[in-house]
Amino acid sequence: MLKTRCAVSNYESRMPERRRHERKLALLRVAVLHAGGVSDICVVRNVSSNGLSARIYRKLTTDEPVEIEFRSGELLAGTVVWEHERDVGIVFPDPIDVVAVLSSSCVSEVTKRRALPRIGIECSGRLSTGLESVVATLRDISQGGASLALEKPMTGLSNVQLFLPDLPPIAGAVRWTSGQNVGVSFNGCIAFEQLARWIQVRREGQGDDQSTQMILQAS
Repeated sequence: MLKTRCAVSNYESRMPERRRHERKLALLRVAVLHAGGVSDICVVRNVSSNGLSARIYRKLTTDEPVEIEFRSGELLAGTVVWEHERDVGIVFPDPIDVVAVLSSSCVSEVTKRRALPRIGIECSGRLSTGLESVVATLRDISQGGASLALEKPMTGLSNVQLFLPDLPPIAGAVRWTSGQNVGVSFNGCIAFEQLARWIQVRREGQGDDQSTQMILQAS
């Protein structure tokens, strides 16, 4: 902790005028972190005209270029200036208009679930209607929904359950279909922490293979 504080202090001393008058706004907002050609969900904890801090679920290094994308599509480029455990500080190359950025990030309750950040990740699972069950490949997922490619066409798609390894069954409803591709809206949101950790574990290849096999072999 002392090392991190020293690093932050040293950075601030290099930019005294820029940091002295900045005003930080505290918030907890889910966003997408783009770095090294990979996208992950993160939580922006506070933001100022010069930078932000965020909780992340992957390893980043100091001086690494990143982009933070809010669900409105607002994209902020910056550079990592400190990291400690799962928290990072990111500085922008030029000051931003905080009020404008946060205002454009606001969405109505009607569109909120649809606008939750989706993360592309492939994973084998199963989609069930209760009467029929088909192997499916997850294409992307958010806290509120997912898109999947089915192994074969299904009939009577409406209320469904999605089975993915290392996650409890997820109840939802099919919102769109295109051939053997389907979009599912979950009845309830997956907890952010649970989803973020699950994505990271799957990407690192540390998932439970037995859980995957049980799902694929289910009738």
